[in-house]
Amino acid sequence: MKNINNINNRDFTNKRLIGKLLPWQVTGLTDGEGGFICSISHTGKGLTGYSVKLEFKVTQKTHSEGILHELKEYFGCGNVVIDNRSTDTMKFQVKSIKDILEKVIPHFVEYPCLTSKFLNFRDWKEIATIISKKEHLTNEGLDKIKNISSFMNSKRPFEDKYNHCKSFLGFSVLADGKYNINYNLPPHWVQAFLDGESSFYTYVSDKTENIIVNSSLEIGQNSHDIFILLALKKFFNGGYIKPKYKYEDILECLNSRLVNRFILRETETIINFVENYPLLTRKHLDYLDWKKIVELKKTKQHLNAEGLDLIKLIRSGLNSNRDSK
Repeated sequence: MKNINNINNRDFTNKRLIGKLLPWQVTGLTDGEGGFICSISHTGKGLTGYSVKLEFKVTQKTHSEGILHELKEYFGCGNVVIDNRSTDTMKFQVKSIKDILEKVIPHFVEYPCLTSKFLNFRDWKEIATIISKKEHLTNEGLDKIKNISSFMNSKRPFEDKYNHCKSFLGFSVLADGKYNINYNLPPHWVQAFLDGESSFYTYVSDKTENIIVNSSLEIGQNSHDIFILLALKKFFNGGYIKPKYKYEDILECLNSRLVNRFILRETETIINFVENYPLLTRKHLDYLDWKKIVELKKTKQHLNAEGLDLIKLIRSGLNSNRDSK
C-alpha cells in the first residue's frame, strides 16, 4: 500500500491523512484552477420563466484528485465529481446556495483572490445575495442578475481586470524608473498557486562545444494579470518577466503576448521555497525530478555523455510528458 503522507511517495489521488488545507492555500488553488460560475437557463416555469444557478468549482487532473477531497473537507460541503472526461479532469463543486452563503463566500471575503478572479467573486457574491432575498424570482431581479453576469469571466473587459490588479497589488513606478509592488504575497498562497500555474523546465543544448543545461520555474498568466507576475518577482526577489514592456501602459500590455511569463532561474531559491512549502498535487513529482537535474548539473555530470543522457531522460518525463510515459 502506498504511503499517502510521504510527499516523495504519495498517491495524489487520495487526500492526506495528516495535514489540512490552510486558508491561503485554498485561495491559491482557486486563483490557479478555480471559478465562480453563474448559469441562467430558460425553464418556462415561474414568473420569469428562467432558473438561476451558482457554482463554485476547482478543477484538477484525476491524478491529483486528492486535493479536491481536501477542499471538500475544508469547506465541509460540496462534492467531487467528473468535470470533463476528454481532458481527464475532476472538480470540487459547491452549488447549494446555503453553503455558498454560509461557507464559500465568508472564506473569500477574509482571504480574497489575488488575481482578477476577485472581480468574478465580487459579482458572484452580489448575485448570491439577490438569490438569498428571492429577488431572482422577479423580472426585475432576473434582469439585474443578467446584467451582472454579462460582465463575468471571459466577458469581462480587459481594462477592468488590468486596473483591478494594478490597484489591488499596489503597482507603481519609482523615481528611478523601477517597478514597485506594495502587496506581499502570502507564502501559502504562492505554494498552492504554483500547483495550478507553474511548470518546471530544463533547457538542454549540446549542439555546440559548450553544453548548456538551464533549469527554471515558469509561471504563465494572461497579460491582464501581469501584476501578479510582478508580485511573484518581488516575492522570490529574482527572475524576470517575458515579454518586457512598459507595464504601466495598458495599451502595451493589451498588445503584448496573450500569455506573459515569470521566469525564475535561481534554482537554489526555488528549491529552498518548495522544500519548505511542498506542492500539494502530483506536480510535486515534477519538482523532484527537476531537482535531480539541478543536482546533476551542480556536480558537473552534464559534462559527460552518460550524465547528459540521464538529464535528457529525466526531462522527457516532466510535466505533460509524465502521463505519456
